[in-house]
Amino acid sequence: MDILSALLGLFSIGFVATASLNMDLSQQQLQLVGNGSYSSVDASPNFNVTLNLTDSNCPSLLNADSLSQTELVSRLTSNCRYDRLEPPITVNATGEIVPLSVNARFYIYALKDLDSNDLQFMLQGLLQLRYNDSRLAFSNYAPNREQPIVGDGRLRSMLWVPHVFLANEQSSNVLGTNEKDQLTTIYPDGTVLLSTRIQATLYCWMNFQKFPFDDQKCTTILESWMYNTSMLQLHWEPTNPVSFHSQLQLTEYDLYGWVTNESITISDAYTMSHGALIGNYSALSFSVLLSREVGYYVIDYFVPSMMIVAISWVSFWLQADQTPARSMLGCSTLLSFITLSLSQENSLSKVSYVTMSEVWFLVCTVFIFGSLMEFAFVNTIWRRNNNLELKKRTTKYIVRSTFVPKLKRNPRSFNRSTSTMSSCNKVCGSNPKNTVITIETPIIIGDGLSRENSAISLEETDTSISSGSTATLTETPTEKPAQTFATMTPKEVSLWIDRKMRFVFPLAFLIFNALFWTLVYCL
Repeated sequence: MDILSALLGLFSIGFVATASLNMDLSQQQLQLVGNGSYSSVDASPNFNVTLNLTDSNCPSLLNADSLSQTELVSRLTSNCRYDRLEPPITVNATGEIVPLSVNARFYIYALKDLDSNDLQFMLQGLLQLRYNDSRLAFSNYAPNREQPIVGDGRLRSMLWVPHVFLANEQSSNVLGTNEKDQLTTIYPDGTVLLSTRIQATLYCWMNFQKFPFDDQKCTTILESWMYNTSMLQLHWEPTNPVSFHSQLQLTEYDLYGWVTNESITISDAYTMSHGALIGNYSALSFSVLLSREVGYYVIDYFVPSMMIVAISWVSFWLQADQTPARSMLGCSTLLSFITLSLSQENSLSKVSYVTMSEVWFLVCTVFIFGSLMEFAFVNTIWRRNNNLELKKRTTKYIVRSTFVPKLKRNPRSFNRSTSTMSSCNKVCGSNPKNTVITIETPIIIGDGLSRENSAISLEETDTSISSGSTATLTETPTEKPAQTFATMTPKEVSLWIDRKMRFVFPLAFLIFNALFWTLVYCL
């Protein structure tokens, strides 16, 4: 009994000493924060985990090295230690809230469906958000655990995560086959990395003034939805904030660069960008710089339109009297070009300003329509009956005489009254029984280009019936004709105009092309 009592005494003394030592260590490691709540002290300013020791149901973290990953996360995110509705905000020495810094990185897999009609494009990429939550740091509890905690969407549902949305999205979704492609990583120092594979259809406000030689800038905007800049701020990662897949290819555009930007969005009663939440919200944006590939449009639109315009000039080598051939050629080329242009314009959004493709369409239409109007003009001249008398056989006088024809007076004229009265005096004499019939007929003189009037008097008497009739012509004094040095027939004028148009139309089209392509590539 004495031996047993001695052993019990020694055991009680050792237990009291051990308990006293544990209490001293606990008092050195824990400081009272509030009503029964203690905070662990660590040299790192980011480590601030609240422990509630008054709750007997709060699981312990003293043996964290021996815990599994699921058990460690479960104890770190227990309700007695962690509130997933509150962001991990820290307070500085002056009592001010230090905003949580969230760094973003975007890795783009694909850019496609850049629709000029709907002004939108589709993006597939990996969005990463990185921030520090000191409540999840486990390096002090499990110093031997160096590997991070990795989980999927179920782990994310246990944590507080920043609410970031795409401000210019039309629709978006998280990619995945069996489960959503969401990866959550918690590092020992409390750093949280959220990775999500997303697919989003975004609006891109394009400018088509230089279509199809335009450059577009399509922007993706990320904004904080719930917390303003006093609590959360978004920043791009210092290195490689935006990167692209090495096999990324675009069909209609060429990706030649990208730019990033950090800004602040103001939400108030007028903009209502964040609903009823008023304040300044952090925003990130990156823009991809795209240049349209013009090879398709040059081969399928510009070269065929040049050929159609050139075909319309074939009518200048046909005579003006070949009406069916020239009219059919002009109408068919005009309709063909309009059909070709409509097939290109259907893929473009209806805009209020004039594009470069519309300028090309209008000018080519004018050239084709001009060749058709030239045929109508020369055909009208071809059917004239009067020759053109010119001082000189030059363009100036030909054009002046063609557009402003001069009415020429006849070089010879006959006085009808004089002719009639003279015939009456000679034939009738004083016989009142004679009958005088006056007939006015045109007499063609020379080459048939001038007409003169004459009067023929026929006398019918009883004694002169057998002799037929008597006609007397009286000619007035001749007027001096206008002095001319050259004469052109209407056919010669029509052929002359066609020969000139064979050079005028191609030369004017070459000048237009020089100006057009200069404006396209120099402005």
